[in-house]
Amino acid sequence: MVGDLRDFIDKAHSIGECKTLKGAHWNVEIGRIAELALALPDSPFLVFDEIQDYPRGYRVAANPFTSTRRVALALGLPLELKGLDLIRAWKEKAATIELVAPVQVRSGPVKENVLTGDKVDVLRFPTPLWHEHDGGRYIGTGCMVVQKDPDSGWVNLGTYRSQIIDAKTVTFHAVPGHHGGIIAKKYWDRGLSCPTAIVCGQGPQLYLSSVAAVPVGVSEYDWAGGLMGRPVETLRGETVDLPIPADAEIVLEGEMPPPERENGMEGPFGEWEGYYTGGRTPHPILKVKAILHRNNPILLGVPMSVGTHDDNLTTGLDLSAQLWAEFDRQIPGVQGVSFVNEARRRTMVVVSLKQMYPGHVKQAALIAAGTYKGATHVGRFIIVVDDDIDPTNMSQVLWAMGTRCDPKSQIDILSNRLSMASDPRLEPEKRKAGDYTCSTAVIDACRPWSWIKQFPQSTKSSPEALDAVRKKWGEALFRR
Repeated sequence: MVGDLRDFIDKAHSIGECKTLKGAHWNVEIGRIAELALALPDSPFLVFDEIQDYPRGYRVAANPFTSTRRVALALGLPLELKGLDLIRAWKEKAATIELVAPVQVRSGPVKENVLTGDKVDVLRFPTPLWHEHDGGRYIGTGCMVVQKDPDSGWVNLGTYRSQIIDAKTVTFHAVPGHHGGIIAKKYWDRGLSCPTAIVCGQGPQLYLSSVAAVPVGVSEYDWAGGLMGRPVETLRGETVDLPIPADAEIVLEGEMPPPERENGMEGPFGEWEGYYTGGRTPHPILKVKAILHRNNPILLGVPMSVGTHDDNLTTGLDLSAQLWAEFDRQIPGVQGVSFVNEARRRTMVVVSLKQMYPGHVKQAALIAAGTYKGATHVGRFIIVVDDDIDPTNMSQVLWAMGTRCDPKSQIDILSNRLSMASDPRLEPEKRKAGDYTCSTAVIDACRPWSWIKQFPQSTKSSPEALDAVRKKWGEALFRR
């Protein structure tokens, strides 16, 4: 199992999946290189050094999870797994994770440099302008925000983007309903500022924990410790009573005042859907009181980029595994689940089902629509296919949709579904009114149950038959 961010980079290098690029400019060029890399399947982890205007050794790491091998590396899974096998393996492993509480240590690499007072300057780090029309430089994309619930003491970790306003001020952007926003509002409702630490470079397990659907009241530190099989080492912040990863690269500490008292203009930002939609709006701010960082710090960037291949394979993998596990708790027959990376993951999910009784398909679709694990923001399409279809193979899924689905009788529309402000399809009137809802198409791409035995037989060979042929003829057939 990999450790901190530097260990992850080293191990990615050792398997031939990391490239160091020197001399790129922070102003858009780094972001465009990261985007261009997505033209390659399983593109490499990118580390930028000797960035223009900044000292050698002050680095930016981007595209950490654009390869299935690095996703498997981060999760402690066999590197050769892909597709449904990788989703299945993560589903099985996630079910066995037992929480391991963090341990507090007295010192760690993150305190090699402690900056307070006049020395606080977030612009000392080579933060990219990721997209040409971004409203500013976003230091928080692959970040991890640490907060503590004022009532229960529960420590939450979440990934919420953060834009630099000036040397001592950054923004905080949380979608309504996310844990970080809920915690902050508890302080603000009491007229208090919310103590916050933004970690801008951490190990892959901590990053994954901060974007996973960990339940309310459970600390992501505990979940990450269970994934790693050992406690996360933390230390107390310099100016906030919050646990900070001892091996983090960069940490911004401070307080967020109630936004009605003080705020900053944020955005637009190139959103995960692939558009600029949020505009420039007032946002809560973090007034930075201290900066902690390692020698030769590495800023972790997970820019939202649209390319030929996916920019972040972990999200779809985790969502797929969690929804599949939810199906296992509710109904039989589900053979696989896959959120579709090509559709930006959250907007489309495919469920492979072995039909067992009338209404089975609709039942599966409504579970996907209704459960928290499936009803993610901007979920526009739920597609149910038969068990002979691999839900991770869009060629097979489209074949099923084109030959087994009658649009008039096998597509239903669900209205008033949860969306978000970044949804590019929100009508201007709805956006202005704060009506963040959308519709969802439920597509039954299965053979009709009422005459399934009369449905024409497929010409496709069975997977077992093709495997036998592949073993005998594969070398000759696929040799170049």
